[in-house]
Amino acid sequence: MSQKVRIVKVKHTGASVYLGDDSCRNHCWTRNPERIMGWLCDGWRTRFNQHREHRTIRRYMEDMESHERMWVDVSLGGATVGEPFKDSEARIRCSWLACIPSAILASPMRVENSEWYAALKRKKINGGRVPGFKSRKRDPQYFVCWRNQNKTGNAIYHQVSRKRGVVVITGSVKKEFRKPGETGCRWTLSIHVRVSQPIRDYTSVAVNWTERTLAFTNEPSPIRRNATGKQTGIDRGCVHTLTLSDGTMLDMPQPSEREKREYLRLQRKLARQDMTNSRRGGKTAKFQSKRRKLTLKRMSSIRRHINNRKDDWVAKTTTRLVEDYDLIALEALNTRQMTRKPKPKHDPNHKGRYLRNGSAAKAGLNRSILGNRWTDILNKLEYKTRLAGNRLILVNPAYTSQTCNRCGHVALENRESQAVFQCVNCGNKDNADINAAKNILGRAIHTTGMDDAEGVEGHASRETNVSWESPVETPTPAPRMGRPLH
Repeated sequence: MSQKVRIVKVKHTGASVYLGDDSCRNHCWTRNPERIMGWLCDGWRTRFNQHREHRTIRRYMEDMESHERMWVDVSLGGATVGEPFKDSEARIRCSWLACIPSAILASPMRVENSEWYAALKRKKINGGRVPGFKSRKRDPQYFVCWRNQNKTGNAIYHQVSRKRGVVVITGSVKKEFRKPGETGCRWTLSIHVRVSQPIRDYTSVAVNWTERTLAFTNEPSPIRRNATGKQTGIDRGCVHTLTLSDGTMLDMPQPSEREKREYLRLQRKLARQDMTNSRRGGKTAKFQSKRRKLTLKRMSSIRRHINNRKDDWVAKTTTRLVEDYDLIALEALNTRQMTRKPKPKHDPNHKGRYLRNGSAAKAGLNRSILGNRWTDILNKLEYKTRLAGNRLILVNPAYTSQTCNRCGHVALENRESQAVFQCVNCGNKDNADINAAKNILGRAIHTTGMDDAEGVEGHASRETNVSWESPVETPTPAPRMGRPLH
């Protein structure tokens, strides 16, 4: 868990900071806080890459003498990479790292380790390339500082006013690197941030200097609640994000019409800029246009605002559900399998041609599913019910939308439309999503306590381990506007 805040300004006090030597081997100092922040980001990235270069990957190579092909473990840093060395040795080899605080220089090893194995897991599941080094041009300027409460306290947060706070990072300049004429060796960097809520206990701060944001890494606070005895089944859908068994419908905020029009205008502008740059210098010229970068920045700003609203809605809605209900039942949907592209159908009569496979309609359904954050809602409910001591039960989703909640009759004809459910056996008429939510709650109640309750009670397995599939209602098609704003 983390709390992200916006950096307002940065101030420096104390001794001048040693940044290293220039091309003529003259010492360079500065009291400019902007340069100090860039120096800290460069030092953190350098130490990160020094840890990353010792990672090994398997490559299929050929022996020059025997011409035998075999799998060989090769370091990312190349054949000339040496043995790993400690932070103290790094300060000696690279003198410009000598004055970086130890709380910053020690963090890249742990961050690199966690990012490496997380990237390998993503590559195994979703494919992609092997994780590489961090680039100054491609990646944002970034560093992590451990919180330290000792004599030389680092990353200490102080509340200044109701909506302002300061994170203090301290360091010292070694005697051989002090600026002539200065007696002090201590320096302090004060990062002023804007906060909207109290800062919880944290273990470190992560500074993204490119986006001017700071994130406090903290443990989630326990959810205090009283037992209500209420139970609910939740049906996740595309038209209504969440439908509860009591008839409540919760909808995720979607992009406004103004945002859609502006995003579509920027897409067209980007296409024209790509055409112009391609004529001037080919594909590589796209990355040299300042106006194109500005257009991309505006597009990313719109997407960021939309995603922030969705993240806020998911966090608040899941917390409210955990506070109100003691038992929550959900369908164990395999979202990754449900959002796959349909396989192409070869035309048997014409070689090299394909038949229609409904890929356009399936793409619209996939965008609706991913845009409603089904997996994110499940993840939030899993850890929040664990914190609050509630029960989250995942049930078999098969035929929940075709089963009558009153008589239990299952038939495809029960669904008149996406929203209307009318049983052909008993005549029960209800909203289709509400009927499905009642079936989900009923299955959860009848499953717990029976022989097949093993592996279902408490916190059920992740949805990626579920083997069944469930029919999904097709939503009303939305107007197409190029790349979706999810």
